[in-house]
Amino acid sequence: MSWYAVESLDEALAETRSLLVPVDVGVWVRLAVITLLAGLTPPQTPTISVDVPPQAIVEYGDAFTQPQFVAAALSLLAIAVVVVLLFAVIGAVMEFVLVDALRSQEVRVLAPFRQRLGSGLRLFGFRILVTVAVLLALAAVVAPVILAASAETPLPLLALVVTVPLLFVVAPVAALVSEFTTAFVVPLMAEHGDGVLDGWRRLWPTLRAEWREFAVYVLVKIVLLLGAGVVFSLAGAIVAVPVGIAVFGATLTPVALVAVAIAALVGVVLLAAVSVPVVTALRYHSLCTLAASEAEFTLR
Repeated sequence: MSWYAVESLDEALAETRSLLVPVDVGVWVRLAVITLLAGLTPPQTPTISVDVPPQAIVEYGDAFTQPQFVAAALSLLAIAVVVVLLFAVIGAVMEFVLVDALRSQEVRVLAPFRQRLGSGLRLFGFRILVTVAVLLALAAVVAPVILAASAETPLPLLALVVTVPLLFVVAPVAALVSEFTTAFVVPLMAEHGDGVLDGWRRLWPTLRAEWREFAVYVLVKIVLLLGAGVVFSLAGAIVAVPVGIAVFGATLTPVALVAVAIAALVGVVLLAAVSVPVVTALRYHSLCTLAASEAEFTLR
């Protein structure tokens, strides 16, 4: 028995080659910008941890309670929240820009962005609701623990019998809803001009009738994402090692700073060169799977 998600792999690779070969630097650069802002697969880079001596905490602990520090921290937090929300809105719009680019094989940014702004805002609002649902389920687990610790009684922990299983249900359901919204509902919205809920109404009969096909899609997608994660980790390591050596092994001279900047720029270009074909193939796989189903969607 053949499965949509398996059969679509070859078609996705063929579509990716058709779009990216022969290499057009302008197409690759625009796709790199789109995929980066859409937040599909941000490169994973090694983290750097810094050990803070205990005496430093004692020394500077009082400073953290000063009104000036609290005001500055709140201001920075407010700015960070605004920036995150702004990029989340841009990323939601870019989901539609990416779908338009892959379907038409004409990679543009500004004109599709303006055209898809309303759809992107609706997608952003839906994502906020999904995130809030997960946070509420998480809060239902954390709150009894805090109450038990503050009241010095284990009675609130009895609520965990209900809230922990609830979290284990809400989290994977939210992950599936988010994946299916990005992979299938967004293309349906792009084709029919629907809102998010209307897109789900179009998808739901097909999803219910062909649930085995979409279950196979989830399994295939997990394998593909694991493979993509390995590729990005290797690329990130290749970039991080020389940059780290340049940063920590060189003296802070103008020549050294220029060398570090060049190394970082080369690293960004390398990660973009890896990201574009991987993300393009992943998204084409979703589009080809949707086109092979009974949903009202055509890739071309």
